[in-house]
Parts: sequence; structure tokens; C-alpha cells
Amino acid sequence: MASPATFSIVPSFICGSNNRRSFIRAPLACHLGNSRTRIGSISAKVAEQSALQYRKLGDSDLLISEITLGTMTFGQQNTEKEAHEILSYAFDSGINILDTAEAYPVPMKKETQGRTDLYIGSWLKSQPRDKVILATKLCGYSERSAYIRDNAKVLRVDAVNIRESVEKSLKRLGTDYIDLLQIHWPDRYVPLFGEFFYDYSKWRPSVPIVEQLEAFQELINEGKVIMVVLGDK
Repeated sequence: MASPATFSIVPSFICGSNNRRSFIRAPLACHLGNSRTRIGSISAKVAEQSALQYRKLGDSDLLISEITLGTMTFGQQNTEKEAHEILSYAFDSGINILDTAEAYPVPMKKETQGRTDLYIGSWLKSQPRDKVILATKLCGYSERSAYIRDNAKVLRVDAVNIRESVEKSLKRLGTDYIDLLQIHWPDRYVPLFGEFFYDYSKWRPSVPIVEQLEAFQELINEGKVIMVVLGDK
């Protein structure tokens, strides 16, 4: 059985918001079992090379820049060359974390899905891997994005989907581990994508949290994921 999970509320790292506003978007850093492997390679020395401030993520020893580079336009609005230029400029300027997702780029569509990861992966080949904090996201429940999985009619955040998502992300990114793995949106019903009010008629059974945590724990034990971060939940 998976080790008990401990949660710490930390300031939002997806955008460089003021700490006084961090309660608006405060993701949970979820440490499952021995999740600190390789994190020590990101040291405080990074902070000395930039005017950016760096913050500890939860109670881990991971230091992240106060600004995270978002990448959802790579492969749609931005070419691969432009993506590489943006990535290099950001990391040369002191940013040490980038955020991607298996669904990117946006708008989400079958023809371009995964292209953002491919652009990042080709850039990563020329970078010291331990100097790049790689955050990515797996899709939540979706009936219209089943093309992201093999032979699926609907996306769920269950053990099978979590495993497939991570394995495919690793392949596209050309790496053997993900620093921060996030659930992009929940498996349970919530108003999404233009919905603003809760519709009780759309309630459905959701995947148990225990199943999700055990799936994450397996990936952590295998060294494929370092830390699980809960964001849009």
C-alpha cells in the first residue's frame, strides 16, 4: 500500500503573484513516500545568479523562481525556433522552471496535441537536465479529448490514465523524469471551459483519491515523477 500523503499549502508558482494574494491560487505540494530524489540537484546557488527571487516549494528543498515560464502557445502561435529562443532567454534570465501539459498547445485539438512537449524536448537536449525544473499536467475528465489516450472514449484521472499520460509525456519530452506532476483539472464534476455555475444534473461518480495517490506513488517509486502538485482542484 502507498505511504500516507502529507500536504503543504505553498504560494502559487504558476504566476509571479504577490504573497498577499497567494491564497487565491495556492497549489498543494504532495509528498508521497520518498519523493525527494534528485531534487537536491537544484541548489540555492541558482538564486545568486539572478535578480529573481526563489521560493521553497512546500517543505521540500526545491527552490523555484518566482516566475514560471508558461508554454501553451508553443506549437500553435510559436514555431519551434521561437519556442527555443523564448526558453533560452527565460532560463538565461534566471527562470528555472517551465510549465507544460499533455494537452498543449491551445486551443486543444488532435492535430497539434503534444507539439508543445516535442518543442521543449528538442530544446532540453542541449540543456543540463538538473538545471531545468520541469512541470507538466495530465488531463482531467473529458469526453471530447479522448484522442489523447489510446483506445479511450473518455479521459479519467485513474491509474491507467495516469500511467499512460506520464509515459507518453516522458517520451515526448525526451527525459526520464518529471519534476512536478499536476492534475490539470479534476476527475470529479466541476464547471469547466466556459461554465460558471454548478449544474447538479451533471454530477457523476469520480475516481477515488486513494487510487490516484497510489498511482502517483508507483511512478514516484520508479523515479519517473519527483513530486505531485495539486493545482486546479
